[in-house]
Amino acid sequence: MGGAMNTNTNALARRVASAIFILWLAGCAHTEFHTQACLSGVDVYESTASGSNVGSVTFSGTDGRIVEPCQGTTAGQGGFWTASFNRADTVRLAQDAFVEATILGGEWHWWPVDGTLQSGSVTGGRLLWPTNMNHNIGGCGYGVAQISVTLTVRQDRPGTGTFEGCLDTTQLDPTLQWIVYPPRIWGKLTLSAP
Repeated sequence: MGGAMNTNTNALARRVASAIFILWLAGCAHTEFHTQACLSGVDVYESTASGSNVGSVTFSGTDGRIVEPCQGTTAGQGGFWTASFNRADTVRLAQDAFVEATILGGEWHWWPVDGTLQSGSVTGGRLLWPTNMNHNIGGCGYGVAQISVTLTVRQDRPGTGTFEGCLDTTQLDPTLQWIVYPPRIWGKLTLSAP
């Protein structure tokens, strides 16, 4: 009887080990690589076609380590990024709380501190602006817009990504009203590749 029990125990152990090994292989086959960084920067170029509600904008800035939430105040890590996209303004009010602009598409490039280029396309997104300085959308601050962008990645591990953050277009120094600053942008970049 002891030999039969030992044989059953060994067979069960082999089945469990085989199941664990198969699950491990399946996990390796579907491993996803995630990259996250806080990005912050400024509007370096903006244009709108005459008589059109479609405009293009280019932002550029530095990256920083992930500190939730990304506020654009962390020290840079030595990386550099730039993004350009077209947007179409739609004066769509929701209970007089915000104005929405649709992001139509564009491109982005990010050079982390290790110098490895990450780039791809901006596939869409939206901007939500408060209608006045008394509204705070998504915790960005009073009068500050919320931005949400979807991305593709074209590098050695093609994939997708998002940028979720804030766009401050208030542009005035509250203590020196005659000084106009370029719009600031900050938020979290998340890239995923299978």
